[in-house]
Amino acid sequence: MRIWFFWTPSLSASVLQDLIEAPDVEVVFAVTNPDKSIGRSGELQATPVKKLAIENNIPVFTPLSVRRNPQFLEDLASYNCDYFIVVAYGKIVPQTLLDTPKKMCINVHGSILPKYRGASPIQAVLLHGEQETGVTIMKMSVGMDEWDILKIRTIPIEATETSATLFDKFAVISGEALLQTLRELELGWITSLPQDSSHATYCSKIEKEDGIIDWNKSAKEIYQMWQAYTPWPGICTTYENKRFLLEEVGYINEYTQVLSAGLVVKMSDGKIWVACGEWILTLEKVKLEWKKSQLIRDFINGNQKFISINLS
Repeated sequence: MRIWFFWTPSLSASVLQDLIEAPDVEVVFAVTNPDKSIGRSGELQATPVKKLAIENNIPVFTPLSVRRNPQFLEDLASYNCDYFIVVAYGKIVPQTLLDTPKKMCINVHGSILPKYRGASPIQAVLLHGEQETGVTIMKMSVGMDEWDILKIRTIPIEATETSATLFDKFAVISGEALLQTLRELELGWITSLPQDSSHATYCSKIEKEDGIIDWNKSAKEIYQMWQAYTPWPGICTTYENKRFLLEEVGYINEYTQVLSAGLVVKMSDGKIWVACGEWILTLEKVKLEWKKSQLIRDFINGNQKFISINLS
């Protein structure tokens, strides 16, 4: 099977590795985003997919635009591939490109469709407190994750899951599910199933501002934000006019004392609570802007005035 490869993040590189190692698959080229400047130095850094492709002598394309790039589309068509695979590429793919492979265009999506169509499904399931998610292998269309389903692999969500740990699970399962799907397609064993769009939900691209805490929300909602936005963009509040990142938190769903939302309380056992609109958020590890990460007890030792303030 001759494969086209349109992927960018680390999750995608893990799946690319699975395909490279498969004896019945030939990855003839990879398409990924252009190199990006990193840090204050502005040094250009290649995507994980580009690095892996180069290591394995696979040609790489990094177009700024796909839709308005006829030469790029012509170059890809010359490879005469069977399948075109996309995961988290981040650019709209035109119908011209979808019509190019001999057999099918396939998308590997990080949720159980039709729930959480869109750009951030792995984070969205955590943000909404789901107990199960999965990998959906689907036919591609120009619509938003709306075409027929080929295969679904379920993934349980643990109570302490974060997007970092959930991405790791997807990295293991996605490549296996994709390879099984491709092989069963070759054998004619798969009948695609249409999605029920009446049950569709959507998620958008995550922005840095999404991690700002509203203390009027319940502690459970804020904890789910922490799950979804760890490691990026993280959840934060403001302390001494600086960004105050809450790196590790928990929550308590019972208390009797009425406290104002955002109030910091030190308990007799030394634990640090923050009152929320409902229930209590517990702080374990924090990071003040321009400072190093600290366990909350160490942070309090140098910031006693943090106790009894109202965070915003």
